[in-house]
Amino acid sequence: MEAGGRFQSSGERAAPVRTRIGERLCQAGVVTHTDLQDALEEQGRCGERLGSILVRLNLASERQIAQALAAQLELPFVELSRHPLSPEALLRIPKRIALVHSCIPIAIENKELTVAMSDPLLFAAIQDVEFQTSCRVRQVVATREDISDAIRRGYPDTALARVVQIGAVEPTGGGASVEDPPDTSPVVEIVDLALRSALRNGASDVHIEPTETGVVVRQRVDGLLKEVMDLPKWVHEGVVARVKVMAGLDIAEKRLPQDGRIRTKTDTGESIDLRVSTLRTIVGEKIVLRVLDHRKGVPSLDTLGLSSEALAQVQGFLRHQHGMILVVGPTGSGKTTTLSSALAALRSERTNIVTIEDPVEYQIPGVNQTQTNGKIDLTFARSLRAVLRQDPDVVLVGEIRDHDTARVAMQAAQTGHLVLSTLHTNDAPSSVERLADIGIEPYVSASALVGIIAQRLLRRLCTSCRLPYIPDAPVLRALSISDDEAAGITFYRAGGCDHCHQTGYRGRIGIYEVMSITDAVRRLISGRATVMELRASAKTAGMRTLAEDGVAKVKAGLTTPEELHRVVTTTEGSGRSCSECGGAMEPEFVVCPACGHSSGGECFQCRRTLKPGWKFCPYCAASVAVSSHEPGSLTRLRAVG
Repeated sequence: MEAGGRFQSSGERAAPVRTRIGERLCQAGVVTHTDLQDALEEQGRCGERLGSILVRLNLASERQIAQALAAQLELPFVELSRHPLSPEALLRIPKRIALVHSCIPIAIENKELTVAMSDPLLFAAIQDVEFQTSCRVRQVVATREDISDAIRRGYPDTALARVVQIGAVEPTGGGASVEDPPDTSPVVEIVDLALRSALRNGASDVHIEPTETGVVVRQRVDGLLKEVMDLPKWVHEGVVARVKVMAGLDIAEKRLPQDGRIRTKTDTGESIDLRVSTLRTIVGEKIVLRVLDHRKGVPSLDTLGLSSEALAQVQGFLRHQHGMILVVGPTGSGKTTTLSSALAALRSERTNIVTIEDPVEYQIPGVNQTQTNGKIDLTFARSLRAVLRQDPDVVLVGEIRDHDTARVAMQAAQTGHLVLSTLHTNDAPSSVERLADIGIEPYVSASALVGIIAQRLLRRLCTSCRLPYIPDAPVLRALSISDDEAAGITFYRAGGCDHCHQTGYRGRIGIYEVMSITDAVRRLISGRATVMELRASAKTAGMRTLAEDGVAKVKAGLTTPEELHRVVTTTEGSGRSCSECGGAMEPEFVVCPACGHSSGGECFQCRRTLKPGWKFCPYCAASVAVSSHEPGSLTRLRAVG
């Protein structure tokens, strides 16, 4: 590089350049002309660099040589001990490159990487760095000693790069790992460690959350978040930059949310996809990574946790040639897994199955899968219109979110296609009300729907450490289990062992509410019946509620009452029946929907509990009347005063 800043090859670094540096040292009074001449003669004998010779002969310090070189080349001189290192910049150059070329990145802005070098005339080093980083290099000069110290600070040894961790998250030899160069910066190592730990623990999500004083890394395992790392605050920007680089996001954009995707491989060569989402908070950017592990494969329907009766109902739904099957529940309740299992059961050489998903979580051989893309306005509705021109037999719509998608899906279900989709509702009967809220007329829903499956996921007890126990009376009452019935049941509580990471649970199992759209239910839907009326009719036809299915799994020793109450907030009354005819009764029913027998209830004016036979509410003096005595009609107590 010439004094004006033009690069020249390493072979062009001739003696005149070094001589001019020597003359500058003489002009600055650092060395005498005699000392310079002695150094030049020594250089002629050994071929060593002039600056190194001057330092070796104690004629000048390394700092003086570097300052003279910077002045000669019109480059800035920096003291790295006083200059903060940018974690974002450190991510760009691996430690091995920094050591080979005695350089260190100190800042990055708009694809321009500022690199401190002890010898800025090494053109090959600049080429190597630009190739490695895809950035334009801006050189500054620093002493070799300062650069070595900065490398030790910026790229600590593996033993020192470990962060304070909570729980057993150290990688083991048998665990999955993300591929990375063998010699990496601490920030790269931290991200790698977080991902390896998540894959090993079977986490579905990884949360990287900044706080006022540090960075917390949490994993969602079996539906619950657990803190696994507590990092110092200084790593935050570097970790965020590293994840953004891996996901192909804009590292300079820190205000707007961004979405991306990372595809990497485990040490066994298997692909793992990570869906990345960033969000600006008041203390910095938060990152959430959703793990899409294609290694798991699609489970079969009979392994999801469906009872034999519910499984038979679902298989009956799938035998329909047209109509709509809905799987409903909150986010993270396993809806996509259930739908994928259903598609795997439908797959055959005679069936054209097309899916529209966001994103594709399970790759199913023999199924044509496509993905929405909001950036190009490829929505569910737009994709569905295109799919219907592909001669499909079965269509999966990842989620019905709006009127347009719902309308096209309903039309497809009514015109010879079997349509599977999801909704966000609490239970199966509420789905009809949700469709009406979206703008679908009840008579359309009645004609298109085949069946609705509501579900939740419960943590499954670890069979290696579960402990038998006798529940307290309040727990049994909440489960609607009598003392006599409880005497014949073995209940279990969570223990804790290495197999389940001391949680007492390992894996999850579904609880289901399968609602068949019978002729009676279809008439109720067309007549705009209430959710309560739909539920009563479905239960009369044999539907088991989520709470009842959960209680059955507690009785089977698959989970605990505490876990059931965590997921399903109300189980009391799930086994209630009419004292007159034995028909199923919901907790809010005050009369039996089958025979009209009053079983008490509440005052519709003051909402206090009433007892059977009361004609007046003793709390607010409202008159209470029993309406309708027609067999089979849905009657209820009402306050009329």
